[in-house]
Amino acid sequence: MRIAELNDQLSAIFTEVEMAHHKAINGADNNDPEWPIWYADYLQEPLSEVFHNRFLKSSLIYCLMNANLEHISEAADIPWQQFYSRHFIEHFAPTDTPAGDTLVLYHTPTCPFCRLVRQTIDLLGIDVELRNINADTDYRDELIAQRRRATVPVLRIMSSNGDERWMPESRDIISYLKKTYS
Repeated sequence: MRIAELNDQLSAIFTEVEMAHHKAINGADNNDPEWPIWYADYLQEPLSEVFHNRFLKSSLIYCLMNANLEHISEAADIPWQQFYSRHFIEHFAPTDTPAGDTLVLYHTPTCPFCRLVRQTIDLLGIDVELRNINADTDYRDELIAQRRRATVPVLRIMSSNGDERWMPESRDIISYLKKTYS
């Protein structure tokens, strides 16, 4: 499935959960401090089906809270459903054509999380271009232009069909690499 189609599908799911939550809390001024727990319960099955990956409720809560914080700080002008869709795609979407993908890892040599990702790359024998953001400011600038910060590691996945995404979080990158290239 193309990224644009997946984005539309996820936006619809997030709109559905919003309406269900609003109805469940009887339209109360949308001030529910426990919303990530409620959303995770509702989203666990549909997101597991979309991503072909069984989500733990705790992982969904964590991801929803991170998406919320990033949305507030970076892109409050973008509808939250679209922002969350992009967030979940970055972290969890599989690739349709792994053999044709070009992989680039933005990293620093001293980052322990980067080290874990590089070890996984070596273990799996995957061809990944390494871009040290401390050694080359152009790499750092590319990363900041795309992610609005220089936090590493980030795996850039360029599909042969033209789709491109930037996957942060060492845990998600390692899981993706193992699932896709083992």
